[in-house]
Amino acid sequence: MAYFPFFIELEGKQCLVAGGGDVAFRKIRELIPFGVSIRVVAPEICEAIRELEAEYPKLTIVCRGYEEKDLEGMFFVIAATDDEQCNCQISERCRQRRILVNVVDDKDKCSFYFPSLVKQGDIVAGFSSGGNSPALIKGLRRELQEQIPEYYGQLNAHLGQLRPAVKEHFDTEEQRKQFYRKVIHRSRELSRALSVPEMEEILHKGFTQN
Repeated sequence: MAYFPFFIELEGKQCLVAGGGDVAFRKIRELIPFGVSIRVVAPEICEAIRELEAEYPKLTIVCRGYEEKDLEGMFFVIAATDDEQCNCQISERCRQRRILVNVVDDKDKCSFYFPSLVKQGDIVAGFSSGGNSPALIKGLRRELQEQIPEYYGQLNAHLGQLRPAVKEHFDTEEQRKQFYRKVIHRSRELSRALSVPEMEEILHKGFTQN
């Protein structure tokens, strides 16, 4: 059965990563742009994770094996140890405590999957195969990434800044839609994001629907 793609605010949420190898590193690297507070517990920590700790203040490392007490206060957990029995135990305890858990390379023990992400600023798209074929989904992600203009993240941010003014300026939803279509169309013509002042000029001078 397919999983539903919820988009969740993770800023400041607590995450436990049990494991300190390359797989754990890749999961951590994906989470950092979303402001997660990450606690890594493992007897041995790879150099790449230690480098992330120096760069990312919300990442802490505990050099020992996993203990059940590590689950306290966690919003979600990633089991990435090289011990299958330990990963299984983590999954069972998380389910008992109703904590979201991802067990690497074992979809049956996961309550959530990591999607294959496309991210530009606040624009985020995620793809999942339900754990069946990550390679297929990575290819799909690359195809989409190639189609999205590089300036869309900035364009989205500028539109967000102007949104309150647009809502106040126009009386109807249809007028707002026309304005947004005009701005997006103009940005595509120029192959860049319109600046906020340029958008404000369109807003106050009026426009015609394309």
